[in-house]
Amino acid sequence: MTRESRQPVDEQDADLQGAIGQGATVEQAAAERDDLYARIIAAQNEIASLAHDPNRVIEAVIGRAQELTRSTGAAVEIVDGDDIVYWAACGSASGQVGLRLRLRESLSGRCIAENRVLRCDDAEHDERVNLEACRRVGLRSMLVTPLLHEGRPFGVLKVMSPFPFAYRERDVRSMAMMATLVGAVLGHAIRYSDLLDEYNHRVEADRSEARRREDSVEAVRALIRDHGIDMVFQPIVALDTRRIFAFEALSRFPGDALAPDAWFARAAGVGLGLELELEAAALALDRLDALPHPYRLSVNVSPDTILSPAFDALLARHDNARLMIEITEHTTVDDYRRLRERLAALRAKGVLVAIDDAGAGFASLRHILHLDPDVIKLDISLTRGIDGDTRRQTMVSAIRAFAAGTNATIVVEGVETEGEQRTLLGLGIEYAQGYHLARPARWCDVAASLGVAAR
Repeated sequence: MTRESRQPVDEQDADLQGAIGQGATVEQAAAERDDLYARIIAAQNEIASLAHDPNRVIEAVIGRAQELTRSTGAAVEIVDGDDIVYWAACGSASGQVGLRLRLRESLSGRCIAENRVLRCDDAEHDERVNLEACRRVGLRSMLVTPLLHEGRPFGVLKVMSPFPFAYRERDVRSMAMMATLVGAVLGHAIRYSDLLDEYNHRVEADRSEARRREDSVEAVRALIRDHGIDMVFQPIVALDTRRIFAFEALSRFPGDALAPDAWFARAAGVGLGLELELEAAALALDRLDALPHPYRLSVNVSPDTILSPAFDALLARHDNARLMIEITEHTTVDDYRRLRERLAALRAKGVLVAIDDAGAGFASLRHILHLDPDVIKLDISLTRGIDGDTRRQTMVSAIRAFAAGTNATIVVEGVETEGEQRTLLGLGIEYAQGYHLARPARWCDVAASLGVAAR
């Protein structure tokens, strides 16, 4: 038998008499009641003021309901066909958003069917409730109030407690008073179908994002585990003689679905950016010892990788005096002082520091100003069509002048035509790379061209 069946139902103010019976004066009990009504009115005013924003209405509803009834959790549940779904929750129920129950097997479903506030004093001994769900949520007692729009229930407002017999008659009245306004405000803010559409869209988006993240983690880990990255090497040459200065190691990934930059961004998005960069750097550096003097090897890394102890340990196994590190343009730097100190230690070992993709965005300019690079690599966006574009020519000339004043060397990327090469030579550019000069090649072909063994 529930407490509800033992509670007097014909008293005008059972709570007032109960308070007096517990030792309170009539004045104290009346003051407590008046304070409760004042808080209910304040809650209703707050909810009404947010009527233009359904999400804020719901947040205010569950927060105020939990406070007014001294509950540990509260939730708004929405009817979806034969189910009722936790749409929003706070407190101890906050982790249950998305929980779906059959209407006919829950107290919420009965509340909607009977269109009245229902109270459960002890879920362990109340056959109306879904006991498994109650245990999952961690509740022993609850109040469930129908939410109505145009006289029809579309959901419930629920408060809960981990303790049995947590609610009194005044809590029942408080919930009923709140629900009257809440249902009207929610119903006018958004139609029931819109609410469900938004809920289903949000749930599906969350599921899709979780699946995408899991797929990305597995794909990146498989690449690292199976050493699935192919390295190709593109020469950096003197524009006038085409003498090779260095070889840039470039990552190539299986399939054509994602470009290399997208793969590294994908790895960074699931917390595996450092691991994938270290794998690519290790595969590139594996060829450094076989690369004959005086050629350098250029490797692309982010600031986070440069600062990592794992990258330091990787470099310790190779000849740093013939290494160039290209810092990617699109990577932000939070601590330039620490990065400068690390780069200074690498320079002391003979490493050249290059800023990659200069001119493609503001980040590259910050890198140039803060890191004092040995090499500035101009992005292909400045090179493409430069022979017919005076603005690009002016920009490249300005960067070249800046580089000359700071003892930096300019390398232009993306030279693809004879006209671009002639124009860059006329602007005083010494080094470049691009398909017109030499395409990226596998190590076996590079080794053959240099007359060394392709181990």
